[in-house]
Amino acid sequence: MFNVKWDEDINGILLTSNNSGINPPRPVYFEELDILGFENLWEYPKSQEPLLWAIGRRYYYKGQFVALIKGGHLYESPKITIKENFKGLKLEPIDIKTVIKRNKEFLFVLENETMDFIEFIYRKYKKEDYDFSVSFSGGKDSHVILDLVTRVLPPDEFKVIFSDTTLENYNTYKNVENTIKKYKKNHPEIQFLVSKPPKKALEFFRDFGLPSRFHRWCTPVLKTAPFNNLIKNYLNDYTKVVVYEGVRAEESNRRSTYDRIAGALKHFSILNARPILYWNFSEVILYILYRNLELNPSYRYGLSRVGCFLCPNSSELSEYIQKEMANNIYDDYIPLISEYAHKRGLKDSKSINKFIGTGQWKKRAGGRGLNNSSSINFSESENSIKAVIINPKESFIEWIKVLGNVLYKEKANGDLVGEIRIEDNICSFEINIKSNKTIIKIHKIQDIQIKNKLKRILYKTAFCIHCGVCEAECSTSSLRMQEGVKVSSHFCKKCGNCLYHSTKGCLVSKSVDEGVGGSKMKRKTRGIDRYSTFGMREEWLTEFLTFEDDWLENNILGPKQIKAMINWLVDAQLIDSKTKSFTNIGSFIKQINRNEPLFVWSIIWNNLYYNSTVINWYCEEVDWNSTITKNELKEKISLFYPELSKGTLSNAIDAMVNTFDRSPIGNILRMGILEKKGRIVKSIRKYGTDNIKPFVIAYSLYKLGEHYERYDFTVSELFDKNCAGGPYKIFGISRDELERILRGLQEDRLHVLNVDLTADLDNIRLRDDLTSEKIIKIAQERV
Repeated sequence: MFNVKWDEDINGILLTSNNSGINPPRPVYFEELDILGFENLWEYPKSQEPLLWAIGRRYYYKGQFVALIKGGHLYESPKITIKENFKGLKLEPIDIKTVIKRNKEFLFVLENETMDFIEFIYRKYKKEDYDFSVSFSGGKDSHVILDLVTRVLPPDEFKVIFSDTTLENYNTYKNVENTIKKYKKNHPEIQFLVSKPPKKALEFFRDFGLPSRFHRWCTPVLKTAPFNNLIKNYLNDYTKVVVYEGVRAEESNRRSTYDRIAGALKHFSILNARPILYWNFSEVILYILYRNLELNPSYRYGLSRVGCFLCPNSSELSEYIQKEMANNIYDDYIPLISEYAHKRGLKDSKSINKFIGTGQWKKRAGGRGLNNSSSINFSESENSIKAVIINPKESFIEWIKVLGNVLYKEKANGDLVGEIRIEDNICSFEINIKSNKTIIKIHKIQDIQIKNKLKRILYKTAFCIHCGVCEAECSTSSLRMQEGVKVSSHFCKKCGNCLYHSTKGCLVSKSVDEGVGGSKMKRKTRGIDRYSTFGMREEWLTEFLTFEDDWLENNILGPKQIKAMINWLVDAQLIDSKTKSFTNIGSFIKQINRNEPLFVWSIIWNNLYYNSTVINWYCEEVDWNSTITKNELKEKISLFYPELSKGTLSNAIDAMVNTFDRSPIGNILRMGILEKKGRIVKSIRKYGTDNIKPFVIAYSLYKLGEHYERYDFTVSELFDKNCAGGPYKIFGISRDELERILRGLQEDRLHVLNVDLTADLDNIRLRDDLTSEKIIKIAQERV
């Protein structure tokens, strides 16, 4: 709320209402200096009071920048740099009483404004029959909240809930224990409750894989869901609760967008009140010292935040400090991370230690390298789904109850048959169970929304480990997970909350999936190097189209080249992935190639955008009219897919560049014009082209429409960077040329699309009776 400036004469800080100031510093105690190795450089007492201040990794004494630390992780001590004139410094304890005295006026304003807010929330929501609780973590912010709420609310009017993730450090557990004793002594009526996940974090790590910055399953599973389930179970399912919590905007960009009072969540009525949302670090610490609160000792060792000791968002330095505080703190987890590193291809201990120490495991974006005995594979038609599940974790019959009323019976051979009424849709199903495999077939599915719900149920059947998140989402407590999933059909509202809290409806499924993020394409990192280093070459395609189905027996390629070319053909949608025979598009392309080979390569490039991970990445991440070296391409893609090895990504780039080199996609379509020195590729220029046939444009628009399941677009939308395909994203066509081609397509006798011929020509409407495949058929008939 206030700014901070140095108070040099007493080695303190001052809160100020002036606009100028410094970043809020934290106090530094002797324990931190000992851990970092300052005891051999400076002289200082082992005092209870702090000795100096720090902003990030910079240390300040009486307002002067005196030292800096760099580096540091689990296996490496940080390096200390002492500034000139401050070597051999003799530190004296800070006179905290004087610091507090000089800041008392501002602290008075802080605490009174905050207590007014707490009281306002209490009076307002007490009238609406809300209950009240304080979220307590053992950290500095929650200590401030607990103190302030205790000073405002009657002690029997709220409950204090400690969220034990099972990843708290020893200091936190001891701090919580001491805090409970202190408050119970002064306020016997206060109730302290503890929320815990159903299993220890280590067990969940084995189920989910390591948490990461891409898959932060740990927060909902270890903290949020247990907290919400405790409120539901301890109070009642229909209780409305205000939770006072110590969230501060300064802590992260995401939290800086929070409101001081947040709206009710979807699963039951809970309001989050954040009284100290706008306090800074220094204000929190000064208040703790002012009120003589129970400061978690971890702050004395140099931690600026106290939470889970193993966290994908923690810094390498904080992990070093945690280890120095308690040498055995990571003993149960290091073997798990080492095993993961080994499965990712790291063999020697030096590489594995670097992988762990520098936090490479925190970048996991897919399921590669994880132990998971369960899997699911789908085959679908318009109105049916077949799922083959290996080692399903839960009962399909139980989970399906959240969608509708279920009737089933067991056949003589042990198979189950039945039906499920979902709204007005009655679907039939068959379940065949074989040792570790379950085959589930569902028929008579009337629309895509119901199919989506059914697939989410199938994912839950395959992967559910009873983490408790779905249970927390249930607004009626009809979903329970004490001893496996149990659904009370009579109370379930079929609201779908338990289905849509996560991608695919199951956090485990999301975490173990090998897919990674991307703009609009459902991409699989598993296939990014499926071409080895071989591109899709013009002579290979000519040979394939000449020999047709006999190509596998009549080619001159080596085994690896054949495999690479098959994968290119599959991704180009020219052959079926299972039978390796021509698709309909492949058959049409074969005819067109005789007279219009560039048309064929344009269609291939368009299809590769949707089916080839490396091509899609190139189209999305490399700008038009840019030049980039091959090494820069490899570095760029490694930042995008940090969980994949450099060898894997290098193969993918080599295969793409070889395609540019050995096919019209490079020089003629100008998707990647190569500058070479001899046989060495020096750079790639991504130009784009206006030389695109009208029916290629039509095909590209219909493919885009099928991707979005839409029939109308605007020209402006096609030129938006976030558009998942289309003529500009894929070919780089200019707007003037695209508009000219669109006019021509509308005037064509078949009217494959319509446009509004207004001054700006912005509306495009596709026909709902045409498909991208039919566009190719029309083009083939005209050749």
